[in-house]
Amino acid sequence: MHMDKEELTMPNAAPKVEPPTANAVPIDLRQACIAQLPEAAQWFHGTVRDFVDHVTDSATDVAYTIARIRFDSKTAQAQSQTHAQQQTERIASVGQELGSVLQGIEGILVQVQKVDAEAARIDQLAAQGSSQSVGMRAMFAELVEHNARNRAEIQTLQQQFVGVVQQMGMIRDIAQKTNLLALNANIEAARVGEAGRGFAVVAEEIRKLAQTAEKSVGNIGQAVGVIDKSLQTVGQATEQFSARMQANQAQVQAIAAHFGDIAGGVNTVAKEAAATSTAITGQAQQLRGLDADFNTMAAQVRNHASETVQTSTRIAEALELALNKSQRLFESATLFRTDSQASRVLGHLDQVVGEIGSRLHQAMERGEISENDLFDESYQPVSGTDPQKYTTRFTAWVKREIQPIEDRYLALSDQYKYVLLVDRNGYAAAHNSIYDQALTGDPKKDLAGNRSMRLFNDPVGLAAARNRQDFLLQVYARDTGEIMRELSSPVMLAGQHWGAVRFAFV
Repeated sequence: MHMDKEELTMPNAAPKVEPPTANAVPIDLRQACIAQLPEAAQWFHGTVRDFVDHVTDSATDVAYTIARIRFDSKTAQAQSQTHAQQQTERIASVGQELGSVLQGIEGILVQVQKVDAEAARIDQLAAQGSSQSVGMRAMFAELVEHNARNRAEIQTLQQQFVGVVQQMGMIRDIAQKTNLLALNANIEAARVGEAGRGFAVVAEEIRKLAQTAEKSVGNIGQAVGVIDKSLQTVGQATEQFSARMQANQAQVQAIAAHFGDIAGGVNTVAKEAAATSTAITGQAQQLRGLDADFNTMAAQVRNHASETVQTSTRIAEALELALNKSQRLFESATLFRTDSQASRVLGHLDQVVGEIGSRLHQAMERGEISENDLFDESYQPVSGTDPQKYTTRFTAWVKREIQPIEDRYLALSDQYKYVLLVDRNGYAAAHNSIYDQALTGDPKKDLAGNRSMRLFNDPVGLAAARNRQDFLLQVYARDTGEIMRELSSPVMLAGQHWGAVRFAFV
C-alpha cells in the first residue's frame, strides 16, 4: 500500500486535503477533507472515522496489553524453565547423593554383617575360654588341695621317722649296754675258771649278738638318716610348691575372673554388633524405599516441569496468535486516513522513508558513498563492547547524514520513542542521538544509552528489516523491558531492498 505524503516536513505545516473518492486508498476521513461533503455524507464519514479510530485504538491497546502479557509470560516461562532445570538438576544431584548414600550404607551393612559374624564367633570362643578358665580354676583349686594333703602326710611321715630315729637310738643304747654286760660277764666267767666256761660261751655269744645288733642299728640309722634327709628335702619342696600353688591360685582366680569379664564384654559387643547390623539393615531398607519414592517424585517433578513448559509454550503461541490478529485488525484500519495517532505515525513514517531514501540516492549520485559501501555486510566487531557493536563502510556516513533526519522526526511528538534506519540484516549504524550516548562501562546504562552500531537480529528486528510490504505493525517488548508499538516500512535503493525505517510510538 502506498501512502499519500503530507506536504510538510515539520509538524505545524497545513495538510493539503481533497474530498474522498471511491478509488482512493487510503480513504481520507479527516474533518478538513469531508467538510466539503453534504451534511448526511459528513455524518456518515464521521461515524466511519470514529469507528475506525475506535478500532485502531482498541487494536493497538489490545496489542499493547498482549505484548506486555507475552513479555511477562516469556519472562515467567524463562524463569520457570530455569527453575525447572535447576530443580531437576538439584533433584538429580540429590538422587545421585541418595544413591551414593544407599550404596555406602549397603557397603557398611556388608562390613557390619561380617563384623557381626566375627563377633559371634569370638563370643563363642570367649564363652568357651571362660568356661575352660572356670574348669581350670576348679582343677587348680583341687590340685592345691591335694598338694596340701600331701604336705600334711609328708609332715606326719617326718614326725613318724623322728620317732623311729628315737627308737633306734634306744635300741643302740640297749645294744651297747648289752655288749658291755656281756663283756663283763665274760671277764667274770674267766675268773671263775672252768666252772664259768659255759657261762663265758653264752656271754660271748650275747656280746656278739649285741655288737651285731648295734651295727645293724647303725646301718639302719644311716638309712633312716638318708630317708629323713630325703623327707626333709621333699617336705621343703612340697612347702615351696604349696606356696607357689597358693600364689598361682590367686593369679588363676584373677585370670579366670578377667576371662569372665572379657567374655562378658565380648558378649556385649556381639549383641551390640548384632543390634547395629539389624538397625543398619532396617535403615538400608528404608533408604531403598526412600530412593524408590525419590525417583518417583523426581519423575513427577520432571513431568510437571515439562508440562509447565508445554503449557507456557501454548500460552505464548496463543498470545502470539492474538497479537497477530490485533495487528491485522490495525492494518485493516489503515485503509482509512483519520486524525488518529496511528494515521499521523503512518504519515510521518511515509515521509521519513521518502526523505531517507532520497538522501541515499543523492549520496550515491554525488559520489559521497558508493553503492558497494552502502550494501557492505562485513560487520567488523568493536572490541570491548557488550552487547557487541560492529562497524561497516557506511557506519560513519549514516551517523553524519542520516542520524539528524532520524532525530528531526523523533522530535515531532513526545509519543515517538525512536526513528531508526536499519539494513536488511537489522544493523543500525546510528540510533537517535538520545540512544547514542558515550559509553560509560556500565552494562545497564550502556544497554539503554548507547544502541548504535548494533545488530538487532531478533525476530522483531529481522521482521522489520526484511519486510517488503508497505508497512508492518509490531507490538513487542524491547530488551530493556519497555513495551513498544512499532511501524516499519521498507527502504529501496538502486532497485534493491536495502532495509527499513523503524518508527516506534506509545
